[in-house]
Amino acid sequence: MSTLTHQMAPRPHADRLRPEAFPLRESLQARYGDMDVNGHLNNLALEALHEDMRARLNRAAFPDIYDVGSRYLRVVTAQNVVHFLAEAHWPAEFDAAAGVSKVGRSSIIASTALFIGDSCISICDTALVLVGSSGPEEIPDANRGVLQSLMISTSSPRKA
Repeated sequence: MSTLTHQMAPRPHADRLRPEAFPLRESLQARYGDMDVNGHLNNLALEALHEDMRARLNRAAFPDIYDVGSRYLRVVTAQNVVHFLAEAHWPAEFDAAAGVSKVGRSSIIASTALFIGDSCISICDTALVLVGSSGPEEIPDANRGVLQSLMISTSSPRKA
């Protein structure tokens, strides 16, 4: 098997291809400027929609995380993996979804998905680390409870 194959992320669990698996959902519009010369929505534009949903998830889990005047913790991205599952064309309205796949000591896996109708066109998993002034910080218990309430639901876990 090639080295590249070993480094690629596994395909998303089938249960994650359903919008109802995610606790946060929003409707988002594609912009004309998101389209490439072939009439497809550009992958970078889709990633920006994932980022927007990730920011909404961060704000739900850590309400003051974007208030630079009062925050004492920040969320930084350690890794980002996107699976582009189908093409999308402009104009398009997305059902965007977000939830938490895993909670660690100082990090989480934030998962977002983009749907057009019943079809999942893209899934993104991002490792986010909670950071204070001197490095990674343990997730406070109050936020940990909120994160647990934001977990995505899968009926059967993926075997490693």
